[in-house]
Amino acid sequence: MEIDRRLDEYAARQYGVLTRSQARAKGMTDEMISYRLKSGRWLRLASGVYAYASAPPKWHRQVSAAVLSQPEAIVAGRSAAHLHGFDGFGIGRPELIIPAYGNARSELARLARDSHFAEIDTERIAGFQVTTVAETLWTLSSRLDRPALERQINGQLTARTLRVGDFDPILDRIDGERRTGGPRLRAVLDDRRFDAFQPATSELERYLYPVLDSPGIPSYRRQCPVRLDEGIEAVLDAFVEEWLMIVEADGRRWHTRRADFERDRRRDNAALAMGLVVVRFTYKMLVTEPDYCLGVLLDAGRSRIGSRQ
Repeated sequence: MEIDRRLDEYAARQYGVLTRSQARAKGMTDEMISYRLKSGRWLRLASGVYAYASAPPKWHRQVSAAVLSQPEAIVAGRSAAHLHGFDGFGIGRPELIIPAYGNARSELARLARDSHFAEIDTERIAGFQVTTVAETLWTLSSRLDRPALERQINGQLTARTLRVGDFDPILDRIDGERRTGGPRLRAVLDDRRFDAFQPATSELERYLYPVLDSPGIPSYRRQCPVRLDEGIEAVLDAFVEEWLMIVEADGRRWHTRRADFERDRRRDNAALAMGLVVVRFTYKMLVTEPDYCLGVLLDAGRSRIGSRQ
């Protein structure tokens, strides 16, 4: 029938799911809806929410039905984590955030009410309105212990699907509230601000070596093992032999740098005694100020050449 074809527009983008209000909007009467349910052509999934019997009963269909069963809803929690591809999050009972007002219940999903519903940042994934990576991690922060939360945040930072600053609107929003997970999330983030986050060696190299590959920088050796005076052995991030220059990318956490202060100064002094100069860049410098880093190297290199003439 023509009316069924019109409804196919909804079902095609809603994983075979449609609502009573959508059917009525296309001209279908309550009697026509009842007939399709009794004949088995449609299945009732929740009050006023139906699915074509031909639609595969997969997880996406259940999420679609759960969302459509609510006046307003955002896919969140473990469901959002699965849609974002977080490690270790499979399919499960759909999880949604809904506004704080009202007394909504759901036969299909786990509901979380939020008084800041209108401020939650979302994106479209697989046709659903889903909490962003940062918002998803916030909703999970009360349900994951600190090591698990750290693993998830580290994974997203490394994949560059997340920046620590993405959490700032969330932290501003919940400031002053005693919400479970808030202190844990803040503590984890504090260790991962630019001056605290300890990226993987490969992440540091990703920013350091393009600077060293710039015009004007002589050839250099990567991950160069050396033996300095006083029997100090080290592996240098880069060694520019023409300039007798050691270049290091420092991504250690602040408290680690403080603990290593004496050892680093001893190593730098040993290099200086051999006529070498050490140039160090922080992770923040390399990411946000690569031109500054290049300028420092070029200026230092010219100074080294001038001092030997």
